[in-house]
Amino acid sequence: MSDKSETIKVFVSYTHDSPAHNERVLGLSNELRASGFDCDIDQYHANQSWPAWMERKIEWADYVLVVCTPTYLDRWNNDEKPGVGRGAQWESLLTRQHLYEAPGTNSKFVPVVFETGHLAYIPKPLADVTRIVLSHNEGFDQLRCRLLNIAPAEMPSVRTSLAPFALADGFFARQQCTVAPRSRIEQNVGRSFDHQPCGLSETTETLFSNLFPVTFPPSMQAAKITLKRGVNFTEHLAHVWKNLVSADAPFVDYWIEQRVLYTFRPLTEGIWKALINANAIRPLPAKRTSDWADSMLMADKNKFIKLLNKCLDQLCMSHGMAHKMAFSKDMKCHLFIVTPQTQTGRIKVKAIKKEATREVYKAIPDTTSSDPSAIQHWQHQAFRHSFVRFGGKWFLNVVPFWAFSSDGRGSPSRWQKLASANMRRPERNRAVLGHVMFWASILCREPDLVRAEEPFNIHYPFQMLVTPSIDDSAWIKITKGNDKAALQSDLKLDVLL
Repeated sequence: MSDKSETIKVFVSYTHDSPAHNERVLGLSNELRASGFDCDIDQYHANQSWPAWMERKIEWADYVLVVCTPTYLDRWNNDEKPGVGRGAQWESLLTRQHLYEAPGTNSKFVPVVFETGHLAYIPKPLADVTRIVLSHNEGFDQLRCRLLNIAPAEMPSVRTSLAPFALADGFFARQQCTVAPRSRIEQNVGRSFDHQPCGLSETTETLFSNLFPVTFPPSMQAAKITLKRGVNFTEHLAHVWKNLVSADAPFVDYWIEQRVLYTFRPLTEGIWKALINANAIRPLPAKRTSDWADSMLMADKNKFIKLLNKCLDQLCMSHGMAHKMAFSKDMKCHLFIVTPQTQTGRIKVKAIKKEATREVYKAIPDTTSSDPSAIQHWQHQAFRHSFVRFGGKWFLNVVPFWAFSSDGRGSPSRWQKLASANMRRPERNRAVLGHVMFWASILCREPDLVRAEEPFNIHYPFQMLVTPSIDDSAWIKITKGNDKAALQSDLKLDVLL
């Protein structure tokens, strides 16, 4: 559940058709509250000045669920006997007034039915908006998406393509681009190309991507949390872990929704087995990963991304390097945190061609202080990320980032935004590539004879062979000013990569 759902207020308008109907409405409201929505119905109150209470609740609510039944429609239309169903008639009158005062698209009042046959009893002013049928398993998830304003599917981007373009004669010549007089290019664009080396070579060039393929098991393990409501599961997990005789740090690569835990790890592993024995969780049938990973529903896709984020956190916690990593919520990045009693942190990793020692954090002195050991802030190697799906496959999109903290652990420095921009502004393609491959050496750990296979893995980014290639040294001859200096700097960086 997103943070937004914690503040969403919901009021349920319904008629007391029967004790069974009242019980269904109560169950719906209880389930909404368990999912993080602040839902209210009359059954939660022993006594009220009901007309005023109804009016206040409709004003208070972000959404009003209108539970439509034949009885509700009769009272909406004022077709009941005198004195019968006055509460529902009053609520329907208030609803009519709100719709009258806010013409256009209705976003506040949501028609809900417990049976498909009751769709015919939706009042006409509510008949043209999205209605929710709760008679099937997906009904409650659809209601949650409606209240969270999550569309049923994600709109893909519109595919764009370049119009057919006839290349100039000799464009792929080894050292020179020439254009025949009055060629189709001249006629189309109204100019000719300069007869200068264009930098294209018939050799093959390797292009690198910052998309890291991710793999995961075909099934997710599920378990019902059986702790009493109000008991913090994370704290309980840490307590159980401490009581284990020999165990690594507890896993964090799990996701909880509606008191059901999902993880890629087998529930037979140490910490989960201990929680089962302690009656903190109860195993449920496994869930197909594709139900979320391949779904076109944004709600399912978002749940899967949350689980992938947890897996990434676990990987960063256990990367095995000399310095620990953490996630900064304030700066929205993973970064190396400062080891106590150190001013600089370095680790040895393999880039594209060779191993090298890289600086992962350092102290920035406070030049305004009389104390030579005073620290203004800390500079960290970091990365921001997103999980994306292309062609039915999932990838980690890594964006290198410079973080500046006040405490060495993730609290942003007041100079963070300016200092990070100043660090990234002069970085050209080769420098960014170096950062990407640095993070590849940290995150991509293929299983071997020493390292056991993990359920979630990140693999090295794609490399593509392209022909013809671009000879940067040839481009230097026709570039000027800052661009020329940048190309020269890039060529020097090739040696380091």
